[in-house]
Amino acid sequence: MPPKRRQVSFAVSPTPPPRSRISAKQRIEIKSGSWTDVPLAADSTDTTKLSPVPIPTNIHLDLQRAGIIPDPHSGTNERDVQWVHDCTWEFETEFFLTLPSLAGRKAELVFEGLDTFATVSLNGKVILESENMFLEHRVDITDAVLLMGKQNVLTIVFHSAMKRGDALMEEHGKRVCWNGHYNRPFVRKAQYHYGWDWGPSLVTCGPWKPIYIDIYSAQLSEVSVTPTLTADLKQATIGLRTKTDSATSHDDLEITATITSPNGTQRTVSLTSYSRNVYMSTITLDEPELWYPRTHGAQNLYEIEFKLCSGNTHLHTVTKKFGLRRVELVQDALPQVDGDNLSGGTTFYFRINNIPVFCGGSNWIPADSFQPRITRERLQALLDLMVRGNQSMVRVWGGGIYESDEFYEICDTAGILVWQDILMACADYPAHLKYFADSILKEVDQNLKRLRWHPSLVIVAGSNEDYQVADEEVGYDKDAPEDKWREEPFPSRWLYEKKFAEIVKRVCNGDEGELIGDAGEGGSGVVYWPGSPFGGEDSTDRTVGDVHQWNVWGGIQAPYQRYPDLGGRFVSEFGMPSFPSLPGIPYLLGSSSDNHPQSEAISHHTKAHSFEKRLYPYILENYRITNSSIAEIVYLSQLVQSDALSCAFRGWRHRWGTRECGGALVWQLNDVWPAISWSITSFPDIPKPAFYAISRAMRPITLISRRHTNDPKPNSKVEALCANKTAKAGKAAMHSTPHIYPPKQSTIDISLSSISHVPTEGLRVEVRYITISDSATTAVLSRDSVTVPGNNEVSLLASTVVPEDKPTVVFAVCYDAKGQVVARDVDWPQPMKFVDSPATLGPELQWWEGGVVISVARCIKGLVFEEFAGEIWDDNGVDVVPGEVLAIKVANLKKGPRKMWWYGCGKW
Repeated sequence: MPPKRRQVSFAVSPTPPPRSRISAKQRIEIKSGSWTDVPLAADSTDTTKLSPVPIPTNIHLDLQRAGIIPDPHSGTNERDVQWVHDCTWEFETEFFLTLPSLAGRKAELVFEGLDTFATVSLNGKVILESENMFLEHRVDITDAVLLMGKQNVLTIVFHSAMKRGDALMEEHGKRVCWNGHYNRPFVRKAQYHYGWDWGPSLVTCGPWKPIYIDIYSAQLSEVSVTPTLTADLKQATIGLRTKTDSATSHDDLEITATITSPNGTQRTVSLTSYSRNVYMSTITLDEPELWYPRTHGAQNLYEIEFKLCSGNTHLHTVTKKFGLRRVELVQDALPQVDGDNLSGGTTFYFRINNIPVFCGGSNWIPADSFQPRITRERLQALLDLMVRGNQSMVRVWGGGIYESDEFYEICDTAGILVWQDILMACADYPAHLKYFADSILKEVDQNLKRLRWHPSLVIVAGSNEDYQVADEEVGYDKDAPEDKWREEPFPSRWLYEKKFAEIVKRVCNGDEGELIGDAGEGGSGVVYWPGSPFGGEDSTDRTVGDVHQWNVWGGIQAPYQRYPDLGGRFVSEFGMPSFPSLPGIPYLLGSSSDNHPQSEAISHHTKAHSFEKRLYPYILENYRITNSSIAEIVYLSQLVQSDALSCAFRGWRHRWGTRECGGALVWQLNDVWPAISWSITSFPDIPKPAFYAISRAMRPITLISRRHTNDPKPNSKVEALCANKTAKAGKAAMHSTPHIYPPKQSTIDISLSSISHVPTEGLRVEVRYITISDSATTAVLSRDSVTVPGNNEVSLLASTVVPEDKPTVVFAVCYDAKGQVVARDVDWPQPMKFVDSPATLGPELQWWEGGVVISVARCIKGLVFEEFAGEIWDDNGVDVVPGEVLAIKVANLKKGPRKMWWYGCGKW
């Protein structure tokens, strides 16, 4: 009996036939297609056709829409869909050309992205073999088997990336790989698709970007601008360059460029032919309107329109936006102090338009497991969170994708600086193999030509943690001559320190400037850096370059209170994990009714190894667990995360005044699915308390408090690590703890910090001690007319004794000249688990249409309000003390009862 077949249809309209007449440059979009011979289940011989499905798409999305597979993000369903990545999948679509011939015209079939191993046939003839998800392909089909006036059939066979990767690994040998399937280093595909320590393994395939046909007699195939700013920023010279592509020779082509400034004025120039298809010109702008990061000025954008004509006939127009700004990576020598292993080295910070900028922000992973369903609205929502959170830089991590144009456009208009990794992460890649090197060099060239337009893009790094892989597991000779790099055990060094740098210099910097650490003439291009982390003696050197600080949570699991002692010149990764917020737990659990924090579904969505023996000690060392319910563990994990990240950002910002730390980027802003991870938002985009803690720490003016308490049980490994510039801390000073019991003693340092570039005057600061048990208050400091210099800080208290006979909170608040609170900080005794707090009394609340006013009779730590969809909170997860009235603004506030929690509330 033949296998049964059924067809699943979706409500998607097919692409209508184009008009019979076409212009000189016409684009025909192919918007839908079909998956053919689709099995009805993993082991089924019965098949169906899924039609029509939209383009872009991937196989997992369409199988889920058809009900053939369950939602891989829910429960343990990820396990049940692993069969999908072992199959070969066939995609088919049709298009219709009504014109009788292509005389004098060229037709190109354009695939912006095919995921990943794809064989493309047109009317039965193979026209393309693709093996790189990140490459655009333009296939000339002018003289192919193109049918004019008839339906043309386009077939794409997507081969299993898992099986192809296995075959390549079998052929060339296994390589070191952290996270994901071991074959992934051989495949040019989003590496997180293979699974990571925060996300599922969903190895997709399909036409993940648009497909269309371009028909033209002549077109602008490439356009670029190369700005150069004078040192005083008073003048910009902009080099203009275009390339043309023609179906036949044209002697009368003319190209003009019109630049529209942000204030609306226009300048038009004609480009001159310098070779058969290259045209160039320059234009000079006096008093240019500059682009600034959101923390320091306006986001001015110019628009340029390139127009291609032949006589009076308009053939093609390309319109782009760009910004003018000067970017410098400042690596100045720092003074060496005898006996201080962390002194010396060099700075690592960015100067934008001659202004030093402290870069506080987040690492970005893709917004979903499946790119085709990521909308501009979703990107906007996540990046808006960064603006709300006072963040100034986002790092696009190297295990994801080169994000869509929309992502960078949003960063341009929002004033968010972008650190872009080239897409290589946590592996020893086979750069010695020709197929791999050729493919990735073309990939980098293509994608940087797309991204170079965006003024938000300030640095490109060659890889993520690949130098750590080399340092820790592969080994390589740092002194090897350049011509031997590809023969070394770490061949990708040839890419990171030479080839990628050459591409950035040529594509982004007008072929000017140094290969590494430079943004071209006038600093108007993009800085290149070989990796993240990179610099110094090895990839853990905290005195040169950037570092990833994972000795809190990972490594030797240092207390998070030591974050300030474990910084570097630029900390591009660090983090503390937590559970997702309670509203996301049902989706995570799926069909399971077991909502215990140690349930199977919770464990399945916890991809980091040794998670429980890492996270729970941080909870247990700092807070009391009363009943271990899911609600309590969610709250306590998020409280630890919030405290840890606040400690890190404030501690490293404290070093900004001396330029010993130029930035901190938390791992990570977002998740691809509901997970127990380092994300500061719950999937899809609900802020956790840590988000608000970072927001408070990154205000232009903030208070930085640090309490020092004597420790009768010092950890010698932690002390050795804190005192040395690399992770190779050497011998620990001692290996056991003496049984001595000194009285508990504490001192506190408090400073007022500014990351604004201008002085802030007329501030008033108050500091008081509040006894937790009875709310007794002692005034410690009251200072008027405080001025904080730009990009610096003022010390308020230094080594001031804090009473320890009774647990005491230190409350500091800063007011501006109008009496408005601009910064506040509440410092608590450590550890809080030793404090028997009467905070169960709870807060007094006054709700109004624009938010809530909070007052308390006793000190309350970590007051978290449930947030409803659509609400925008200015703050949450707050500490509140007696004697103050704290107002939180809430846009779109919803009425009705809502939950709230605080430490010690007992409401679990």
